[in-house]
Amino acid sequence: MNSVPHELAIGEVYFSPLLLSGLLGLLAALLTARSLDRYRISRYFANPPAAIVAMSVIYAIVIGKVFVGI
Repeated sequence: MNSVPHELAIGEVYFSPLLLSGLLGLLAALLTARSLDRYRISRYFANPPAAIVAMSVIYAIVIGKVFVGI
């Protein structure tokens, strides 16, 4: 049997698993950005908001492949 979830049900509302991986990717990127700001590493980025968007996309892809199974 295929264990890939087709949708997530919360109550009677169905959500795409991509939504879950996107939200978890955004949360992971924000936590990473906060730690980079704390240690003042983010000042080496030319455009820090673009770096946060790129990190959220990378995290969402990794979380989608590894945990959610997209």
